[in-house]
Amino acid sequence: MPTVEERITAVEGKIDAIADLKAMLGEWRVDMNRQFSEVRTDMDRRFSEVNRRVETLDQRMERHFMWMVGIQFSVLIAIIVALLRLSPR
Repeated sequence: MPTVEERITAVEGKIDAIADLKAMLGEWRVDMNRQFSEVRTDMDRRFSEVNRRVETLDQRMERHFMWMVGIQFSVLIAIIVALLRLSPR
């Protein structure tokens, strides 16, 4: 049977191990927070790039839409003029 001093030494060793574990968990938590911050920054940067590209595509689509509407309107006017010329007076 271990003596009282041996038991106390064993308990102190376990307490030291627990204290070391708490310190390791604290360091781990700080490291994880830093990594999450880096990931968040990277995601924000990439979403900004995506938003810029979407804005560029929106501008292109708007320009193409205006071209299409202009062409259709011109064709409509041309058809109306052609029909007016063919109609008997």
